[in-house]
Amino acid sequence: MVFSRIRIYFGFFLIYSIIGIFDAFLVIYIPLFYLNILNVNRSELAFIQALTYTTLFASPLLGFLYDKYVNKEIQGKILLNASSIILCGSFLIFILLKEFLIMYGVFVVIYFFSKTLIKTGMSSLFLTVVKESKSTKLTIILLVNTATIVSYFGISLLFNFNLLNITSQNYWNIFFTIGWISSLPIIIVFLIFNNKIDLLNLGKNNKNTIISNSKFDTRNYETLIIIIMYFSYVLAASDLIISFPLSSWIYEKFNETGFRIYSSMYIIFNLCSILGLYFSNLLCKKFNEKKIMFVLINLYMVVLFLITISNFPIFIILNSCLSFIGYAITVAYSSFITDFSNKGKYNNFKYQFLQTYHSLAAIIFVPIGTLSTNFLRVETLMSISCILNGISGLFILSTNLLEKNFSSKKYFERV
Repeated sequence: MVFSRIRIYFGFFLIYSIIGIFDAFLVIYIPLFYLNILNVNRSELAFIQALTYTTLFASPLLGFLYDKYVNKEIQGKILLNASSIILCGSFLIFILLKEFLIMYGVFVVIYFFSKTLIKTGMSSLFLTVVKESKSTKLTIILLVNTATIVSYFGISLLFNFNLLNITSQNYWNIFFTIGWISSLPIIIVFLIFNNKIDLLNLGKNNKNTIISNSKFDTRNYETLIIIIMYFSYVLAASDLIISFPLSSWIYEKFNETGFRIYSSMYIIFNLCSILGLYFSNLLCKKFNEKKIMFVLINLYMVVLFLITISNFPIFIILNSCLSFIGYAITVAYSSFITDFSNKGKYNNFKYQFLQTYHSLAAIIFVPIGTLSTNFLRVETLMSISCILNGISGLFILSTNLLEKNFSSKKYFERV
């Protein structure tokens, strides 16, 4: 059993390392390439983003279909292997045809869809495994995020050592190609290793065994809480409004040297993220997740506002703080929704749906952020995100008040 669990842990680390490599390109370097090197039309880019990001909403449907129809081990393995290959192939489309915005859209659609398929399969395994203990749940959450952090750092090293002339398209072509090639060994290892992981058989005897014994009022209360938490996290993810123009903003405000230093500092950001993961892990074992989220989101709001008035050294320090707080918030939410999703049937569907807060936020805020840079400063967008984070904190606070009122009501009913 212990050896089987170690194999599962390693499988999670491998697949999320692959995803992390391509996410690093999509989040940090492709925005700079399009906005400052190719200088594309931002209105057209925002329109393509609004269309392509809707692909992220496929996850709940895929989660439902996976729960309902994928019931054989071979089916799960084929789905996961095929999705990994398609994920890798999608980036090759970008490398070959990146000068055409429409092909960037095609790449993003295929990439998001294949990534969603992978996450659907891995989430099903995750929800089965975590029924054993809370420590297993938090260990996997930490592994997934650590794999992402390591991938981001690896690509940042590749950028600084290989892209010697940041304005040269030829150097960018080499950078993207080497990044793609570096993912191939990890994918091959995962395809081989995947055959040794039990994706479905592990949970045959206990699938959907955790059923809520709550009364009708309790179920209504839990549903209300989860709805409020969902929309509060949509607002908390409003910092996505600066996600695409951020690299360009750093490059323009602090010049090429500043951007290279920023990229090099990812080892610091990554270490802060890992510390945030472990810090949140410890907090989730001792305190209520909603209270943790309330405090962290308000801290995030304050730090993000300070960035708008900072110089470069202070920006690096504050960005390290954001990395710490941001990953701590992610772990707290993942822990919260995992407990809720494991009640009753269609666990994977519920988990995937509750994770769509980030998808909804991306569909709303990423295109708005890209389009708004035509007439608004990035600092203004940061301030808007701060306001929305403050509203998010108020929503989370309301759930704590509801919890107290519900507990008091149950107490008086017993009396």
